[in-house]
Amino acid sequence: MNYHPNYLAKAMLKVYGMTPMTYLQYYRLEQSKRLLLQTAWSIARIADEVGFHHVSHFSTCFYKKEGLSPSGFRSKFAKER
Repeated sequence: MNYHPNYLAKAMLKVYGMTPMTYLQYYRLEQSKRLLLQTAWSIARIADEVGFHHVSHFSTCFYKKEGLSPSGFRSKFAKER
């Protein structure tokens, strides 16, 4: 693309309201929610599948975004389906 990475990050922030790293984390957490509801995989496997290297970091990020732990999210919403 021949643009500096900082320029692209600033342009994405201006247009989409988030940086590329923020978007990547958002995307990973959205995918993890889908996997929590559609599979019986362990939390560790889901964290690994969506790109988190440490389960504790995944759980912390998930809790900050959703207000529930990954297992709490699964328990709450899997029953409603």
